[in-house]
Amino acid sequence: MKSHSSLKRRIGKRPIVIWGARMTGIGLVRYAKSNGIDVLAFIDSDDSLKGQQVNGIPVYLPEMLAKIQVDHPNLILIVAVSIKETEILLVLNALGLRNLDRLVYSDFSDLFYTIDVVGTCNLRCLSCAHSIEKHNVPRGLMKYQDFTRVVDKIIAESNLITHISLYSWGEPLLHPKIDSIIRYLHDRNIAVALSSNLSIRFENRLEKVIEQSPDYLKISTSGYYPEAYNNTHAGGDVNLVKSNLYKLRYLLDKHKAGTLVDVNYHLYRDNNGINLEKMTELCRELGFVLSTVHALVMPLERVIRHCEGQPDFQTKLLTDNLLVDIDEGIAASKMDRNSIGVCGYRDNQVNINSDLTVPVCCTVFNRDSNVVANNFLKASPADIQKRKNLTEICKKCMSYGLPAYNMGSNRAKWDEIAATKESRDVGQATTTLDGVLNSLSISPSSQIKRKDIA
Repeated sequence: MKSHSSLKRRIGKRPIVIWGARMTGIGLVRYAKSNGIDVLAFIDSDDSLKGQQVNGIPVYLPEMLAKIQVDHPNLILIVAVSIKETEILLVLNALGLRNLDRLVYSDFSDLFYTIDVVGTCNLRCLSCAHSIEKHNVPRGLMKYQDFTRVVDKIIAESNLITHISLYSWGEPLLHPKIDSIIRYLHDRNIAVALSSNLSIRFENRLEKVIEQSPDYLKISTSGYYPEAYNNTHAGGDVNLVKSNLYKLRYLLDKHKAGTLVDVNYHLYRDNNGINLEKMTELCRELGFVLSTVHALVMPLERVIRHCEGQPDFQTKLLTDNLLVDIDEGIAASKMDRNSIGVCGYRDNQVNINSDLTVPVCCTVFNRDSNVVANNFLKASPADIQKRKNLTEICKKCMSYGLPAYNMGSNRAKWDEIAATKESRDVGQATTTLDGVLNSLSISPSSQIKRKDIA
């Protein structure tokens, strides 16, 4: 395994282009800037990022790489993703770029860390583990002192650590010290990824978060109108979400924060028409990225029960609204031969729950045999990896081909299957501007552009 110093020596004074414009790439930008390395551009095959700027750096589709190489023949390309690395390298090879010097980030940093600082969520989304009524998972917050000890241990044991995600199953913005948590990581030059449903009455917490300029903020949503949103983001309020999106834009501008806001829209049969169109318009107005993903069933335990012919009530209820059901998704993902027999979740991801336990991977929810370390602070990386390889659920997951399903591999086939399904979009233009902005705690005279978003 190479190290931070070897990466710096390898790059030298040459400019770099980063393939991967989300969290791993964003973390690499923070590292590059602190080491005087010039980042020319991001490359990313996700159309939703085309034409965007991330941390002030332009994002281009792969076809632009040849032109960038002509303009900067001494550049180094660094592939910086946590999963789907093989897929990107195949695309890169297909471009036929000769004499392009390239590196792979994972050669210098072999583990990617997630700290789930909150062990609960304010919503009960049907496709998520938190909709399970009976489980043995503790609901609580990671103590700030424990968080700092976890981060210090990660740094001490890592060759290179440039970013940490602060969410897995929980809602991190519920943590009363989330701003201090972000600051602690930034003080150590570590980029921060957050995810939120944004259906929260924040008072001043959202502003405290944005004051810290988190590097990446994913917003999970599944509709524009309540009729669709309530079906899948159970317990949430989409009008509150939209109000908070406006508030977020205002706070980003006020504090000149460089946060990439990525509205992650979960596609279902009841929200893939006018609901999607209206949310796309709203994100365009606010300057946020809107990325779509076909909704799938989580956690892993629930999918395995389905594969064994024993689906639970929530899975049965959800299936009719899926554009790609479990069996179709598994079959589509298996067509991607590069995903067969490999699992990035197991091999290079370490998740730390709010109670300091370590699960075998980010897709499992229940404790018991799924836990490979009872206390991260007392477990070595080697011990964690050794126990991962011995878990029964991991063997079952691999036998059913579920790592590729969980990654949504072979997106083109998923899209093809979804296109055969009748849309049941239930959105209606019934929301007024006053209804959306009712909970927005800023004055009407603020500089936010407010149009009738209904």
